[in-house]
Amino acid sequence: MNKYQLKITPYELSIRPYFSYMPKIRLFVILFIVVFGSLIFFHNLLDADIIRIVIAVGVVLLFYIIYDYLFHVNVRFLFDKRTRSVYKVNIVKKRLMAFDEMTILTNSEYGDITYIMGKKKNQFVKNYTISDTFGTSKKHQAREKEYIEQILHPILEFVK
Repeated sequence: MNKYQLKITPYELSIRPYFSYMPKIRLFVILFIVVFGSLIFFHNLLDADIIRIVIAVGVVLLFYIIYDYLFHVNVRFLFDKRTRSVYKVNIVKKRLMAFDEMTILTNSEYGDITYIMGKKKNQFVKNYTISDTFGTSKKHQAREKEYIEQILHPILEFVK
């Protein structure tokens, strides 16, 4: 459950639900290095159009890496006891809701379950995913049980 980066202090609890994107980002960084590294060794052998295509693929990979890193991996939900509020911290700190307004539900799409957090009055309009997807296999059910015990229960205890 380290992939959620759960940190609990007496006054704050923070979770990074999208931290599991990190292996995918590492893979794309390696692909990016391979794509541009291949240009160094094979630029004399390749046609100019192929070089442009390789550069375009590399630039797309670079933008994807930067976007995923900035707007997924770095997203952190902060539960602050001092203000009794939930914040979304990315580049800026944005207040989402008070503890009293917060509810945690399950969202089921295509047979997979995710846990979402939203305001009680409009949880179906604006909500935030706080878990990976869990399928129906025994492995997924074991992961879901572990998530509930190690992540969800501490969040609910902290909010109460």
